[in-house]
Amino acid sequence: MTGSVVVVGGGIMGCACAWELARRGCRVILFERSVPGAEASSAAAGILGTGVEHQEGGPLASLARESRRLYPRFVRELTRRTGIDPEYRECGVLRVDFRRRSGPRVLDRRALRRLEPSLSERLVSGVHYPRDARVNPRLLLRALRIAAARDGVVFRTGAYVRRVVMQGERAVGIALDDGEVVRAKHVVVAAGSWTTLVEGTGLPAGAVVPARGQIVELETPEPLLHRVVYGPRAYLVPRDDGRVLVGSTLEFVGYRREVTAGAVHDLLGAAIRLVPALAGAEYRSSWSNFRPYTKSELPLIGPTDVSGLVLATGHYRNGILLAPVTAAIVGAFVRGTRPPVSLSAFRWDSR
Repeated sequence: MTGSVVVVGGGIMGCACAWELARRGCRVILFERSVPGAEASSAAAGILGTGVEHQEGGPLASLARESRRLYPRFVRELTRRTGIDPEYRECGVLRVDFRRRSGPRVLDRRALRRLEPSLSERLVSGVHYPRDARVNPRLLLRALRIAAARDGVVFRTGAYVRRVVMQGERAVGIALDDGEVVRAKHVVVAAGSWTTLVEGTGLPAGAVVPARGQIVELETPEPLLHRVVYGPRAYLVPRDDGRVLVGSTLEFVGYRREVTAGAVHDLLGAAIRLVPALAGAEYRSSWSNFRPYTKSELPLIGPTDVSGLVLATGHYRNGILLAPVTAAIVGAFVRGTRPPVSLSAFRWDSR
């Protein structure tokens, strides 16, 4: 089988890149070791926190702002193509604190409770980021998977990609664990925390490592929150139907996927401290998964020293937020056009 582009990885990055390439006329085959979206993407909370998480500037902040700009059109086109609403909501984010802060944008206790009446009266200061948003990652992944398939992407699931196949200094395809070779003009590696398990990328073993995060899901009869709330020890992400996601931990434990009693205890305690009414919420579920972490906390996006090989990995906590801009960058490189942002900070050889 021959395709113009092979994509390795069926999470948010792989599916977004595959869809972008397919609707620009490329023939795309996507390989996923499990099922699309089964790993970190579907386990994410879906915060699009350009303001709350990227205040200090720098290349990652610029990348995040560009992706945030692309998001409304991105989800509109997905909904038009599939009929699925990924629950993109420009709800805003509140960063709250139990200690008094100062500054021109800082809100006091009364201002916080005007915005979110369910917040604890013990919270005394906070900052509102009204342009920040949220999305439902599981619905987003489903929409991307369907849109990509409808635009011609061929999905190969249960396929373990062993290595990038080289011809001289150029990548010419991939080899599967069973020895099958699939040739392509370009290879896009979007394998998340498993990136360095694919041989031939030129990345050392520690370039991208798994960072485990645990999340708890609660449900209330009526929505308690309208905005995402960032507290000192947890964040709360509301869903349209009254569910609230409580996250998240950061643990470097390899590929161990357990949900631990200690993490659930700490997350629930922090959530109830922020919103006391959550003490009466129904406990729905909990899960964990792996975010692809790099030491610089910058993603690896774009071309490599190997001709024909493109990376779209290492997005750490920003995978959902950076999906539109990453897909645009990968699409531009494969098609030989100018990417929407400078890639110098996101190349492995610049680290």
